[in-house]
Amino acid sequence: MNTSEVRQASSDVSKTVIDAAAELATKAQEGAAAALAGARATADEVGTRLPGIASAGAEGAAESMRLLQELSDPRLQLLVAFSLGVGAGLWMAGAPRLVTLAALSPAVLVGVAIASRKQGQHGRGHRR
Repeated sequence: MNTSEVRQASSDVSKTVIDAAAELATKAQEGAAAALAGARATADEVGTRLPGIASAGAEGAAESMRLLQELSDPRLQLLVAFSLGVGAGLWMAGAPRLVTLAALSPAVLVGVAIASRKQGQHGRGHRR
């Protein structure tokens, strides 16, 4: 093999590598464009549905609070005691904080329900 044949072979290999790199770059750009279009479509769909989801969540929370306010005091006290007991037990057992907070959340909700119920009764009695 002489020098010109080596240069020719080297040139052919370089062109092949460059062509392969260009093809790979083109495919990467097409893939990125497709991913971006998919992300936009997903964001649009989430943006369209999010207000409805938030509204349903707020309605559910208001209904739950109303139902809690209608329960008798002994039932509310039992719910608070159970929630605090489970939360304290999980805390002493070394459970993850998130699990412990989840166990204590009913006690917080019942406390808010009791406070808002008493505030509403006080406000109604004060107006009469």
